Amino acid sequence: MSLEEKTETKVINEVRNDNDYEDNYNFKSMEKRVIRKFDIYVLPILVLIYLLMIIDKSNISNALPAGFNNVYLKSTPIEFNLAVSAHLIGAFLFEILSSLVSKILGFQVWIPIIMVCWGALSMCQAAVTSSVQLGIIRFLIGSAEAGFSPACIDYISLFYSRKELTTRYGVFLALSIISSAFTSLLAYAILQIKGVALKSFQIIFLLEGAPTIIVAAIVAAFLTRGPENARFLTPKERTFTIERLKPEGGIDEKKQSVMKSQFKSAFMDPRVYVYVLIATAGIIPNNALNIFLPTLVNQLGYNPVDTQLMSVPPFVIATVVMLIFTWLADRYRIRAWLIMIADIIAIIGCVGMLATSANDPTLFKVRYTFTTLIACGVFTSQPIVISWLTGNIVGQYKRNITIATFFTIGNVGSVIGLLVFTKDAAPAFKTGIIICLSTLILQFILAFLMKLHLDYENKRRDLVTLAEHSVQLSESELKNTMLIREKAAKLVEDEPKFDEILCDRHPNWRYYS
Repeated sequence: MSLEEKTETKVINEVRNDNDYEDNYNFKSMEKRVIRKFDIYVLPILVLIYLLMIIDKSNISNALPAGFNNVYLKSTPIEFNLAVSAHLIGAFLFEILSSLVSKILGFQVWIPIIMVCWGALSMCQAAVTSSVQLGIIRFLIGSAEAGFSPACIDYISLFYSRKELTTRYGVFLALSIISSAFTSLLAYAILQIKGVALKSFQIIFLLEGAPTIIVAAIVAAFLTRGPENARFLTPKERTFTIERLKPEGGIDEKKQSVMKSQFKSAFMDPRVYVYVLIATAGIIPNNALNIFLPTLVNQLGYNPVDTQLMSVPPFVIATVVMLIFTWLADRYRIRAWLIMIADIIAIIGCVGMLATSANDPTLFKVRYTFTTLIACGVFTSQPIVISWLTGNIVGQYKRNITIATFFTIGNVGSVIGLLVFTKDAAPAFKTGIIICLSTLILQFILAFLMKLHLDYENKRRDLVTLAEHSVQLSESELKNTMLIREKAAKLVEDEPKFDEILCDRHPNWRYYS
């Protein structure tokens, strides 16, 4: 029996309260049962909220080809791009605060409030007539949306173990990519509307902002603080879920002293900042492509209407690639290698864009292919990076603060991503492509170095465990990392893997690499 199987047996024994339960359930069947319920009742509604947030935040990318640009607002391209990116400043300022408010009030209370705010503000973009007005509205949208992403990522980790997170984050973010394709299709349909007083881009803002306000009421009525009071779980299933996640720093009551200790640990752990750097390096091309992919497609000879339609395939293909990679990440419990492979795919796309002429119509299909490769690589790495962080950081408050810091500093990368593709750089956008290429190379290097560090740290802790139990190894055994891992795991299989103070610095904790 493996270490995980023994741990699972121990957990299920802890939650067996009567003979009927013991006769009818074993760990695997109960685990499948609760996970299936989470996939049905939790994940879809979170995906819907996130989809609406992405639509409300990025519908401006669909408004660009429809005439909502610096010319319409009588401003320079730089002023327009700064106004568009103002939502990132609001998110940067309020990300951690909003995330903490969500933790204190409860996800089910705070999220509906901010949904109504950002939905209404998104609709207000239809009325702006200057870059200053647009900048103010975008800043307020970012302030309202701040905290949702880290709160949502943290909320998912309350229900799933770390071996299940990457696939769920993949589905989560895949739907956000599909939302970009959906908004392009919706924008395509809206652009067919003729004979109305409003401009096409104004209709886009109004029709894509209103559903958020409606869904907010559903969220308030349905979601709960966590699995401990989830209505769709039976009392035994709630107990099972709590006990199942405790070895990974799951649901537990926190004392004030523990919260302060974990808060300090989140800011003092150097690994947190490396994760953030890895994420930020990926966020720059991710955000640039998410906003400006229709603009890149538009430079390939398509009219504004066809641009919306031709923006769909890159998003769809990238979604399929992302889901494959995230499944592999959870199936084989690997992170860094898949991030690096995704980076290589995107790097090939960037190099191809730089090597081909943007003014040669015979190369437009080739450049379209390279754009799709960039999308596949850039969008794929993000959920793996997020699950890498959340799976390796334990302690509820440390994880919550770490995720909020992750998104806060990541917003700096988002600002850069919005500024690298200026209209005056069309049609080649060489500066933007070079910046994206550089950040992808940086992410590749950081992911590789982080993997080496985590592998070293895991082996060091294994050797310390063996030494404490007076286990002697031969020279050949010292070279066999897997053997060392198995021997050390067997020695501490009945011991805690973390505590509320040390969190992931506990000597029995092992990192995914």
